[in-house]
Amino acid sequence: MMQSPRLNKSCDQCRNRKVRCIGTPYVYHVPSASLFPVQRSPYAVPSTPPGRPVTCTHCLKRNEACQFSNLKRRLRLKDSSTPQKSPRSDFRPSSDLFIDRLIRNPSESAALYDEFSILKVHNDRGYFDVLHPIYPFLDRQLFEERAKRPDLVHVLGTDYAYCGLYYAVLALGCQYNGFSSFIPDDSHAWKLFQVALTRLDRIIMSTESLSNLQALTAMAIFATNTFSLQLDQTLIAEAGRMVLALRYHKSIVSEDSTLCHRTFWVIYHLEKRYSFQARSNSVIADYDIGCPIPNTPESVLGEYNWLVSSVRFGRILAVAYASLFSISASTQPDDTILAAVDHVHTLLEEWRLSIPLDFRPKEPLQRSRLIDGAFKEIALRTHYYYYHIIIALERLTLHVSRDIARSENSMRALLKTAREAINLTRYIDVEPYTPVFILAIIPLSALFILFDFVVHHPTDPDTRGHLTLLDIVTGHFSQLDHASNGAIKSSYLSGFSHMARQYVQSVPKRPVGDTEPSEPRDSQPSADIPIPSHDASNDALMALNDPTLMEGLDYGSLDSLYFLTPDSNWTAGISSLAEFDPREYYGSIFL
Repeated sequence: MMQSPRLNKSCDQCRNRKVRCIGTPYVYHVPSASLFPVQRSPYAVPSTPPGRPVTCTHCLKRNEACQFSNLKRRLRLKDSSTPQKSPRSDFRPSSDLFIDRLIRNPSESAALYDEFSILKVHNDRGYFDVLHPIYPFLDRQLFEERAKRPDLVHVLGTDYAYCGLYYAVLALGCQYNGFSSFIPDDSHAWKLFQVALTRLDRIIMSTESLSNLQALTAMAIFATNTFSLQLDQTLIAEAGRMVLALRYHKSIVSEDSTLCHRTFWVIYHLEKRYSFQARSNSVIADYDIGCPIPNTPESVLGEYNWLVSSVRFGRILAVAYASLFSISASTQPDDTILAAVDHVHTLLEEWRLSIPLDFRPKEPLQRSRLIDGAFKEIALRTHYYYYHIIIALERLTLHVSRDIARSENSMRALLKTAREAINLTRYIDVEPYTPVFILAIIPLSALFILFDFVVHHPTDPDTRGHLTLLDIVTGHFSQLDHASNGAIKSSYLSGFSHMARQYVQSVPKRPVGDTEPSEPRDSQPSADIPIPSHDASNDALMALNDPTLMEGLDYGSLDSLYFLTPDSNWTAGISSLAEFDPREYYGSIFL
């Protein structure tokens, strides 16, 4: 027998805001057999429509329609013979979180949370042209006014939070003004940053405050831009812990709410990207975020709101990690994983299309606009963020897909992404202030993707263009080696380009119209594909066998899902290219 529908006890608006629904007083009229009406509680909501709508106090204040939806009952299916759905249909996108509504409408007023059970005593809580639009966590006017005070020396000696912030900002400014170097202890920026680090222990051990959080954030930004310093993980983790302890992810704060929320979203952006890159879970739970995204004019370039866009991307990274790269996700059937991949692709494409054409990934960059420092860095970040997750998604697809057509599409998507990433290296400033993510990680991923494809498909029609791109990207790393005075030994990567070119030249040309036979998965190279027979210079092999290869680069930050690197002993026993077939020694990206 079907049950009559019942209404929710809270209206739809209050349910969405997760606030208590307080109804207006209402007198219910009982059947005529009763002589007296029954006065109900003002907080009661009728189970069936009484003849006229009841409007709660919240909707009255907001002048919104107050609607009570039917209560959804969870019914159990008694018929066990019902056919089960395929595993692919088991994937369901996560429910709409409050952060998703904040991202869709940044100006929407966030629901206010009355944290009456929390008793907490809060303390008082020059790199600006380029970095401030990317990380708008400071009030520039207040910072500069305090820096110009005549008693600045006294303040720096007594206020360790401001001292850490002050010297970290000076260090960042030195990076962008030519007073930095890839070599620690050889630049003004590093010396200033060391002064900031002397205050780190007091900042971490003291009571949480906005000033302490800002100091941590500035130091974390400096650390993420460097090769040798291994403090970025510690600083970002501490900033994430502190911002949650201060409860800036909630709506109600006792300080300058706009500045507090700015700082939270900057840390959200930093922490989500770092966590995904490091293949670890984020410490910031998206389902517990309830603060608005404040208006930040300094982060708006034309029609592009960078802060909102970076938050959107961070949200996509959180969804991708939870549904694809977490431990629980790795135990799901392949069809379920592929469905999740499609969902993340959809989110990523929506994000890409929301970006203005001047910054949109897969669209050409306007060289004339790249003169502006902030424009160029935000444009490069936007493109490389997009390529970052595309590489991860397509690599995962190649691992789990058993569909030939889909695997072919993923392979071509990887190649296209690698080509576009390498084409952008011409715009990268090979300077100490450029983030390692842009300077090395994505270009290195693209290099290995192209190299792997060339040595496995030497007769592909696009091989000539791929070899040219390998020359370009290895030239980028040679420039990095030169700019760092050998501190970052990356010129050895030119050996990959040299080796790939010589190998391709040694393979006999196929007749016109003859296509290269595809190799089965997990199989050895077919015997009819010749091995280079000419005596070539083995300089490239000697360079690649050098134990100092890529010394200085942090391989721990290079996710194995983005590319596979050669084994450390892959050139052992090889004396010349005449006896070398790279497919026998190199771990293939394209399975």
